[in-house]
Amino acid sequence: MSVALRLSQPKLAFAAVLFGCSLFGPALAQDKPAIFGGGFVADDHFGYFGALVPLPGARPDQGWAVRPIASAGAYDYRRGAAEFDADYVNLELSLVHRRSGEWGYLNLGAGVRYSNTDLSLDDPLNPREGEQWDGLVSIDGARHLGDWRAGGYASYAFDIQDYYIRGEVTRALRPGGLRLGVETIIEGDPTYDRQSLGAMVAFEPMTGTEVRLSVGGRMGDRDTEPYVAIGASRSF
Repeated sequence: MSVALRLSQPKLAFAAVLFGCSLFGPALAQDKPAIFGGGFVADDHFGYFGALVPLPGARPDQGWAVRPIASAGAYDYRRGAAEFDADYVNLELSLVHRRSGEWGYLNLGAGVRYSNTDLSLDDPLNPREGEQWDGLVSIDGARHLGDWRAGGYASYAFDIQDYYIRGEVTRALRPGGLRLGVETIIEGDPTYDRQSLGAMVAFEPMTGTEVRLSVGGRMGDRDTEPYVAIGASRSF
């Protein structure tokens, strides 16, 4: 399971290669329902909450599931002499095909997203303003190699053409316990782009639960800013 509700700055999405578990994505048991949530804080901020629910007939190693996700956040930007504040809410629902095993897991998803972005000033050049529906595709997964784990999450929304790719590599310091590693994030759409690089730590406070913390820097618009992110997942 994985998801990161994308949405860091305005919002995100993109389908591409995998290489890390998203904010929303530690490697939990794929044959059981799971919930996940978290947040991201830089100049902008957002929070998300979602679930991965296997459909009847799904087997432990493969099958279909549904993944609802809700997120909300805020950001600001400048256009000419005007400064805009934006608040948004996203709701999405995807049908996901799962495969998993001792090697890790792989999810392929497709679905729809409803978004509502409220601007402090009207901006005809912002394609995100107001209410809209969009189709999206996603891929996420993880690969276990001894004490090492590599994984990723990527999604793409067709109408707005926004994309989000996150990858991570971590190493376990002790079995079933603390993991340390690095993460990288690429996000954007035709009007903006951001690249992030950070250090992360993951740990399991209880069986079936993983908590992730990361700090780093995000580059874009000719400036660099620090960020802090937290994510948690639990399977049942």
